[in-house]
Formats: sequence, structure tokens, C-alpha cells
Amino acid sequence: MANIYMLNEINNRAPLVSSNKLEDLPFNQYPSSQIELENQLACLKHDLNIALSLGIQLNTKNSLLIKNNKSFLERVCQLEDEVRELKNQITHKDISFTKVKNKITIKLEKIQAYQSKIKELEMKYLLAQKDLSEIDSLR
Repeated sequence: MANIYMLNEINNRAPLVSSNKLEDLPFNQYPSSQIELENQLACLKHDLNIALSLGIQLNTKNSLLIKNNKSFLERVCQLEDEVRELKNQITHKDISFTKVKNKITIKLEKIQAYQSKIKELEMKYLLAQKDLSEIDSLR
């Protein structure tokens, strides 16, 4: 989660507004002299400069974060494309594997059928030899 900072925290924990704030004065009281007003104006200008500087820093950091985010999003899209391609390859290999497995199963069944046929023919051959021997013995 991104850290969230207050403006006064970004400025090395220095207060953003000086201690001579107009707000600190009672509502119905005005500064007593022009020098005091000028001092307050100088403090306000200083505070404004700090605020502007911090705003610029924030904008710079924000721009960098946006750029990094865009880069991360592009990389995520690339990785998603790679994952999709790999899934397609796996699917094609699974299909090919299934086809080959089915062909092997069919060939094994044929081999077993041929083996059964061979055994049947061998039995017939043995019976035929036995019959021939019996015929020879009868002569």
C-alpha cells in the first residue's frame, strides 16, 4: 500500500506554516504596526514558497509513479500474453498426446488380437499334427 504523507511530513517534519499566523490573533484585533504586517507577509510568502516547492515535489513524484505504473501494466500485459500462449501450447500438446495415446491403444488392441489369432492357429497346427500322427499310426 502506498504511503500517504501530509505536506508538513514531506518537508522533513518542519511545520509548513510559521508560528506567526493571522489566525492566532483575536478576531477583532489587528496587528499594531506595519512592521508586524510586513513580518507576517514575509512569513506567509515563505510558507507559500514551501507549499509551492512541496507541490512541485509531489507532482514530480506523482509523475514518476504514473510512469512506473504504466511500465508495470505493460509488463503485466506481456506476461498475460505469454501465459495465454503457453496455455495454448499446453492445450495443443495435450490434444496431440491424446491422439497418440489413442493410436497406441488401437495398435495394442490389434497386437492382442493378432496374438490371440496366432495362439488359435498354433492350437489348430498342433491338433492337425496330432491328427496326422494318429493317421500315420493307423496305417
